[in-house]
Amino acid sequence: MSNIKWVMVSGLAALAATIGLAGTATAFHGGGVAHCDGCHSMHNSLDNPVEGNPNNLLLKGSDPSSTCLNCHAGAGSSRSYHSMSADGTVWSPAGDFFWLTQSYTNTNWSGSVTSDPDNMGHNVIALDFGLTVDATNAAAPGGGYPSGILGCQSCHDPHGQVGTGGTAPISVSGSYGDVPVAGTIAGNYRLLEDSFATAPTAVTAGYGETDASHVAYGENMGEWCAGCHGDYINDNHKHPSGNGEFLNGQATVYNAYVATGDFTGLPATSFDALVQFERQETDKAVLLAAVTSTAGPDSTDNVMCMTCHRAHASAFNNITRWDMEHEMLAEGWPTAANLAAMGAVPNADYYGRDITTEYGEFQRSLCNKCHVKD
Repeated sequence: MSNIKWVMVSGLAALAATIGLAGTATAFHGGGVAHCDGCHSMHNSLDNPVEGNPNNLLLKGSDPSSTCLNCHAGAGSSRSYHSMSADGTVWSPAGDFFWLTQSYTNTNWSGSVTSDPDNMGHNVIALDFGLTVDATNAAAPGGGYPSGILGCQSCHDPHGQVGTGGTAPISVSGSYGDVPVAGTIAGNYRLLEDSFATAPTAVTAGYGETDASHVAYGENMGEWCAGCHGDYINDNHKHPSGNGEFLNGQATVYNAYVATGDFTGLPATSFDALVQFERQETDKAVLLAAVTSTAGPDSTDNVMCMTCHRAHASAFNNITRWDMEHEMLAEGWPTAANLAAMGAVPNADYYGRDITTEYGEFQRSLCNKCHVKD
């Protein structure tokens, strides 16, 4: 990504804010289809980059994901709708496509190791923003979805239809627990596509992910991911994930675990945003109350894909929430020097959390939050 591109994006965002056009994604999409000329140039005139040579579907970007990033690229500090930054500051639950553009080199016992950006996230194709086809994986791991057609629209429905064509008008977003008026329905959580699987039930407070403000996942997250990664759900040979994979006794471990060597946690304050769980709850009011709760799980809650992974991208291999490839998290990659070289803000890999300060110098993998072996 050139500096010129990012200056243009930042400048446009600032202009929009100045003239009062900037808002949240819910203000634009509103849970359903937005105004058409927000994404399409209806007559290929004023808004198309090359007049007389229209983009496919008359989109305002050269491809669907570029069109999305025309609005969804930018710093993450104050915008709930950004998903790609130039400095690793999108600390949303899904992560930052920034990591798909970065590579770093370190040395371990096997010699020099260089990271592969293709392994850091879902490689959506957004040519205007320097995001290209995944050159490492031809299809979704554990499934068959082709990498060559992966884009934002593979997971999200920008038109906001619920099912095939919708069952009633959409009056509110499905992301915040709002109650639709009589005769209408709420859109899907985060406009997630549901033509191949039931969209998950979840609620969020908006931007960011902290222990005290985070997504409250209800159900179906693992089942929805299985639409493309079917081999990784309900398979006894792989880590359990899904509505039926209850935490059982692991909930007691989760609630007691504070850090390596510290098992003094209490259920009311044991929640760790880096290790999410699913509540098997469909009542949006209950989920909305859970968004700011610091309470840990009970035995009937379950593990899901988002317990260990992010949806867009992360600083770690396989889109994990923490470094699973080093013994001590404080010694893991990327290092502070790597982050600085990439232009990322300090501790961007852990959403501004300093591992040593929060957990201690000798903190081991957060797998131990459920499987206490440290």
